[in-house]
Amino acid sequence: MPLNISKLGKVLKSLNRLESVSFNTSLPVKVEVKKELNPITYLIKLGNKEVETKSHMKLEVGKTYFAQIKELKNSIQITNLKEYPKILKTLEHINIKELTPKKEEIITHLANAKTKEEFLFLTNILIAYEKKIFHLVINEKRKGFLQYKYSKNKVKFYACFSNLGELEGEITENSLTIFSPYEATISLINYYKDELPLKVYTYKKEVKPIYIFSNSLLDLKV
Repeated sequence: MPLNISKLGKVLKSLNRLESVSFNTSLPVKVEVKKELNPITYLIKLGNKEVETKSHMKLEVGKTYFAQIKELKNSIQITNLKEYPKILKTLEHINIKELTPKKEEIITHLANAKTKEEFLFLTNILIAYEKKIFHLVINEKRKGFLQYKYSKNKVKFYACFSNLGELEGEITENSLTIFSPYEATISLINYYKDELPLKVYTYKKEVKPIYIFSNSLLDLKV
């Protein structure tokens, strides 16, 4: 189905461009919880800054989330918290700037893996490849990530980006359907959807990866 892969590439190019849109605090933001100051007040890290915030939802110190933030008069309000994708955290710590869905390339990277984390990451990708689930590491600066799989007359995909959050969807010959848990992400995609090469439909819902990465070599199954 080469036509759909070609269109998937064009979609990725457009989504990558949206990653570079001027920072908008309504989009999901990476939030690192540094310290619990009292039962509802936390010290968090946003970008390079550490700030105090209140959250009536219990936050786990040391954990990273995607969240929407709103600046109030004397504080920052955090809403719509979701666990930050482990795969994005992994990409921050391994030396893979780009990866295409070619078995030979995966094996070459695997043979040159410098850390256990990198070796485990690539082993997961190789096993997923054998299950006909393919991966792309994209956007060198922001480390975007994509999974996709053929399904009859369409391509199903899952992607995660540092500014847009997690996306799920499918591409057919004439349409692109995108799901996101964030209204702001959906609004941004809708605003720029004329730049995408297909008829675009967007919906709000929780999303999940096509392939779940294992945290241990012992748990990996071909």
